[in-house]
Amino acid sequence: MSSSTKTLRVTIDPDRCVGYGRCAAVAPGVFMIDEETNKAFYDEEEILGATPKSIFAAARSCPTQAIIVEQFGRRVFPQILAPMAGDIARKLAEQGEGDDSES
Repeated sequence: MSSSTKTLRVTIDPDRCVGYGRCAAVAPGVFMIDEETNKAFYDEEEILGATPKSIFAAARSCPTQAIIVEQFGRRVFPQILAPMAGDIARKLAEQGEGDDSES
């Protein structure tokens, strides 16, 4: 277990994950896809034994940038999260609902 892996904190944003499974293909055993939710998850023990290279490779392989890697409390990947189309549509719908109630 390398000391650099211990300083990494990995989270998976369930709203961004759509279950492509690329992370599981790049880092098998570390990242997996839940069959019920079709969302990625990681094994707590396996991720501690994984190399930073494999963790970052899995994060980079995610087309929706759902895997977030932090080190020492600072996000190191991805640097900037672009809003997803669903997030934008939801915000617009919420704004539209507020406008309807005022009329």
